[in-house]
Amino acid sequence: MKKNELVFVGWREEVTLPEFRLKDIKAKIDTGAKTSALHAKDIKYTRVNGKKHVSFIVEHDDGKKTHLEVPLIDEREIKSSTGEKTLRPVVKTIIRMGDLEFKAEITLINRDLMGFKMLIGREALKDHFVINPAKSFLLKKKLH
Repeated sequence: MKKNELVFVGWREEVTLPEFRLKDIKAKIDTGAKTSALHAKDIKYTRVNGKKHVSFIVEHDDGKKTHLEVPLIDEREIKSSTGEKTLRPVVKTIIRMGDLEFKAEITLINRDLMGFKMLIGREALKDHFVINPAKSFLLKKKLH
């Protein structure tokens, strides 16, 4: 891939968060969301060496759980697709989509009632991707 070349993605893709040890997360590509969001449970604010952190649990599709404790970047009021506003913790990590890796901010929220454990919002998408809403998992197909 050439520098500054945009990559096509479908309306859903598999993503990896290597710093969080999370692989093959089925994510919805959501241009209606500014910030990306990750399904998290048991969200708690903590301090590590005097700095604010957030601990949480991510449940995998196979039932396994990953417990994480990472630096807290911010807290933001986010309006959901239903119009409800919630104050969410914001963390920052590397997202891997296909051959690309980039840092992005991610809000943490319980997404039990949603179809996808992760949303990739437009801040993470900009400068990297073009969306084809008629396709799915274009990056996975490209890797094989």
